[in-house]
Amino acid sequence: MRSLPWVPGFFVVAAALGACGGHDAPSAAAGDAGDGGTGLQASIGPIDVPAGVETTQCIVVPLGNTEDVVMNGYSASLSEGSHHLIVYLTTAAEQDDPVNCSPFTGLVAGTDMPIVFVNEKTETWAFPSGVGITIPANQMVKVEGHYINSTASDLQGQGTVTFDYTPASSAPPFQPAGFDFYGTTNINIPPNASVSTGPLYQAGIAGTHLISITTHQHRLGTGIQVWESSQPGDQGTQIANDMDWSTPSWTLLDPQFDFDGANGLTYQCSWTNTTDVAVSFGESALDEMCFVGGYYYPSQGMDLCLNQKCRLRP
Repeated sequence: MRSLPWVPGFFVVAAALGACGGHDAPSAAAGDAGDGGTGLQASIGPIDVPAGVETTQCIVVPLGNTEDVVMNGYSASLSEGSHHLIVYLTTAAEQDDPVNCSPFTGLVAGTDMPIVFVNEKTETWAFPSGVGITIPANQMVKVEGHYINSTASDLQGQGTVTFDYTPASSAPPFQPAGFDFYGTTNINIPPNASVSTGPLYQAGIAGTHLISITTHQHRLGTGIQVWESSQPGDQGTQIANDMDWSTPSWTLLDPQFDFDGANGLTYQCSWTNTTDVAVSFGESALDEMCFVGGYYYPSQGMDLCLNQKCRLRP
């Protein structure tokens, strides 16, 4: 848990879970996976989030599916006070009570597979026909919530993700989805200055297809632009232009973007540092980030690329 200086005018509109202090025991609410529908949930809270505190908390709980299911989409409803929520498939042991954890650890290390990334207060997503994610029977899920309470009052954190699914035994043929996450750690914003990364390029995995786009910055962010590019230096078709860090895109691409091994995404992040200290890359909401990502298929795992170095690729 980290105590925060007062940040005038800073209000986090996304929400999720996690904090310290008193709380009710969290759980993943399970539905009957036999008939399909939206009965499977991963939820937590309410949890006390003290004023002026930043923390990331994690739980590991059973999702409650008694058979293999295919995730067709989800909806998320989150309370005030958080920066993001991630739901991972995991093999970790059950941990019902929230514990301190570092943001994005399972994502970066590749130990857990992210299936839901929420960075808005409410979010609804449906995969296009013929695409989904298999969730094995009796699956454990890790739920990670990054909270920052910059108000003068305590908050109650709470979050629920509800899954739309079909039993695998009755699901039509589909291709498995994975997650792309591209970004840079080369961020250095001097005090009282405005800077931009300039256009950055990341090629996609040959033979895969990008079907959505989202972006991720922190409080000093003034914009992320993303383009579909045939090669480095090409800024062909713009697919995101997020000028407000607190309301990032979560957009279904129509048409999808087909990666051929040479083409990819160009992205550019900008910031205005209104503080008297230099700001660099970091996990805290008082640091900065520059990420773009989205679902792709067929999945080859979590395609994480930092500074053009990718975990799945040379």
